[in-house]
Amino acid sequence: MRSGNAATESENNGPPCHPTVMSNQAIFVGPAQIVRLASGVGTEMPGDATLVFYLIGLAAVMMASNRVRYDLIALLVLVTLSLTGILTPSEAVAGFGATIIIMVAGLFVVGEMLDRTGVARTVGDLILKQGKGDEVRLMIPLCVGAALLGSVMSSTAVVAIFIPIVMRIARDTGINAARLLLPMSYGALLSGMLTLIGTPGNLAVSDALRDGTGQPLGFFSFSIIGLIVLAGTVLFFVFVGRHLLGPKMADGSDQPRSRARTFAQMYKAHGLETVEVMRLEQTFEGTAAQDFEHSAPHILARQRRGPRGNPHVSLFAPGMDFQPGDLIVVTGSNAAIATFKDLPGVAYVGSFYDDMNTWIDTLGIMEVMIHPEASVRGRTISELEFRSKYGLEVLDLMRGSSPVANMDREPIRKGDRMLLAGDWTRLDRINETTRDFVILEEPHERALSVPNSNKLWIALIILFGMIAVSLGGMSITIAVILAAIAAVLTGTVTTNQAYRSIHLETLVLIAGMLPLSTALNKTGGTEILVDALLGLAGNDSPRAVMFALFFMTMTLSWILSNTATLVLVAPIAVNAALSMGVSPMPMAIAVLIAGSAGFASPVSSPVVTLVVNPGGYKFIDFLKCGLPLTVLVMVTTLFVIPLVFPF
Repeated sequence: MRSGNAATESENNGPPCHPTVMSNQAIFVGPAQIVRLASGVGTEMPGDATLVFYLIGLAAVMMASNRVRYDLIALLVLVTLSLTGILTPSEAVAGFGATIIIMVAGLFVVGEMLDRTGVARTVGDLILKQGKGDEVRLMIPLCVGAALLGSVMSSTAVVAIFIPIVMRIARDTGINAARLLLPMSYGALLSGMLTLIGTPGNLAVSDALRDGTGQPLGFFSFSIIGLIVLAGTVLFFVFVGRHLLGPKMADGSDQPRSRARTFAQMYKAHGLETVEVMRLEQTFEGTAAQDFEHSAPHILARQRRGPRGNPHVSLFAPGMDFQPGDLIVVTGSNAAIATFKDLPGVAYVGSFYDDMNTWIDTLGIMEVMIHPEASVRGRTISELEFRSKYGLEVLDLMRGSSPVANMDREPIRKGDRMLLAGDWTRLDRINETTRDFVILEEPHERALSVPNSNKLWIALIILFGMIAVSLGGMSITIAVILAAIAAVLTGTVTTNQAYRSIHLETLVLIAGMLPLSTALNKTGGTEILVDALLGLAGNDSPRAVMFALFFMTMTLSWILSNTATLVLVAPIAVNAALSMGVSPMPMAIAVLIAGSAGFASPVSSPVVTLVVNPGGYKFIDFLKCGLPLTVLVMVTTLFVIPLVFPF
């Protein structure tokens, strides 16, 4: 440790060096110098480095205030680095050309494909079936599944794939998505602790060990440590973490609410119309079939089980055949429905609104208002021949707060509200192709529809093909681009849907923060941080040095990328251990684990950043969950690592 004249000597000769192997002695910065570095007074800290640190602090404060959008903060950081001359304009905007940006954009398209083809819903249904609506039983497989899958493929890809799955589960159960998304993303972040390919930074640690000792890491060398940390993380969220992420239900109530049921209650207030599901127990043929089709209640759709038992829904069409076991949706007055129930071969099942998810892929409902300048004003629904002209069924007509009793014969007025049923495409088109109707609201069950469910297997082939080629040595970025192109070419998503699925605010946030890493390295700020943190540990205690390395790596990972941090710190860890005459393995493993422990910052990794917008998280949410989890992981690993990998 240096003091007095030694400090002056250091100031005259420039900043201290990184710890390195020099005659078996490591050079450290003392605590007094750290205080001076923090204050920025009378130190050898370059002016540009000081400015970068101030900029990082200001960005953190702005994020914590939650008054400025994260993507705008990132752009302000980018512009400031350029205007101050710390970075050239090309260096400042280089993040927009980074491979991670292209990969994330492609992954948004892949995620959209999985959502629109039903892959996300299928996985979600499996998790729902096992979870049985219980938050803990849903959260655990999401967290563990993201970790295991991320250990063999891009964790960023895993999160992009899992986001629509989690959102679908949240919508179906009413559970607040914020209580599921963060545990899932943290699980994906922990995947870097499970295998050598869990994150590219692990390879940097392995290379540092090979250069220093001749012995690189094996594929599962440190998996036991990662599994222990994963178990601890799951327990943290089960008992503590989830309670820090808002109310259990999305609307703060104890039970999920269905907008479809709200429609039903509002429009059935006077008992005029109802929508029910019936089961057919006989075959209708010839005259009986014609009478059946033209019965008082209108038939909206038919559901029939396929050869493998999968339900297939078809909208009603004249001449449609009906077989025993078919389910049909009918609409009409209560009296007409009661008469229909009494027909031979018809059995009542229940309200359509109680089981809307079964039909949602094909049959939807939507509330529209008559435009003040609509051409349909003054005409009745019967005169409009609404079903044949628009391909939709008018379930009810509301005027003010009261349903219209004789809606088929009552002239339509401006401001009237209709509850329509039919194919989702036609429901969307009625607003796009005419000025007569304005969509007011659609049930949240609409989000559960899967328009391309017939292409589920195509989506699975694309997904597993992407994983296979990336594991086979192809760049994950190229693999993702190929998958996105395949998604469009096979029709699982259209070009417009693909572009709309890309969240520009997320890409701007990532691209705008990436130049900070360049600025720290260019100004020497990274060296200052490394020297100061290692100086606190001294060179007498391997555990103290390991703690300093862990803390330093974790802190830098909140600012730099995981890969950049490990590339920087891994050689330092190995050299520090060798200079102390101890095994570098525990030091290297500590650094590796810390590199995947960026829990307390929403911009520490794209894995975490991706869930900020869909989860509606604030900066404080990451502090509330991330800081205690960080402490838990730190204590666990620093205790367990020396037991598994002795000094």
